Amino acid sequence: MRFTYDDLEKRYSEMTASVICQCEAATPLVGGVTASEAGIRAFVTHHLGITDEAEAQKTYDRIMAEEMGEKPVPSETGELNERLSYGINQIRRTALGPYLGNWMIHANLKTAMSRLGMFSEMKGTKGNVAEGGIVLPSGISQRDDRPDCIYLMAPDGTPATTYYEEFKGRVQSPRGSTSIIHHSECVPSGTRFTYEFKFLKGKLKESDIKDLLALSMIVGIGSVKSLGHGKFRILDAEILEYRGGGSFAWDPGGGYRRRPVAHRPYRGGFPGASSCVHQH
Repeated sequence: MRFTYDDLEKRYSEMTASVICQCEAATPLVGGVTASEAGIRAFVTHHLGITDEAEAQKTYDRIMAEEMGEKPVPSETGELNERLSYGINQIRRTALGPYLGNWMIHANLKTAMSRLGMFSEMKGTKGNVAEGGIVLPSGISQRDDRPDCIYLMAPDGTPATTYYEEFKGRVQSPRGSTSIIHHSECVPSGTRFTYEFKFLKGKLKESDIKDLLALSMIVGIGSVKSLGHGKFRILDAEILEYRGGGSFAWDPGGGYRRRPVAHRPYRGGFPGASSCVHQH
């Protein structure tokens, strides 16, 4: 007996259920990827506003030579008892625009489930979700054939605009105190994205899915979550059950029976609202 990719894809879909979530950033989403050369040059041009080619090159050279990385900070007495770490972070992107890695959403969902005690109280759930589950782009966020790119979109349907913001912090280590400063690329609140979460059937009930989605909005995604960034609202969520036909990756509407879970926008206080996902 021989199997084709389509045979195995169909079989996986028969073993799984999924939920498609349409989301909106409630607070800015902050990138945490160390900027590449192209990213730093974009920071010089767009954030610092330096468009002259020669001046931009001088600024880039200065940033790389004098600012990036960790450096000692002399105190008033001349002692080097503190260090300063500076960096520039960016959001992942392709030529089509900025995106969230599908593993970021997967990690968000696993954290929510862990906090709810699902992994410890429901034997087998962790494997069904972590190893047997997958997150895929859907709807507005599915702009190419890459399954790992969940594209970030503006409310008008165009790729999300980004900007840089400065963040400061301090950590203690055996080497002493370190001040951390970084400029990080962000997308504003109101940015939209849609994903599909597929998982092996048999463990999670609809009430479990509702609970983990509600908590996932509070867990957040991206960097600087400790300062309240990365929160998002799930405006609409649907559980899908496979019944043959279609493709689990790129044709989520074909061959599924749709059961609405949440169809009214979340408009409560944020965070800490008592009802995060509404149901008809």
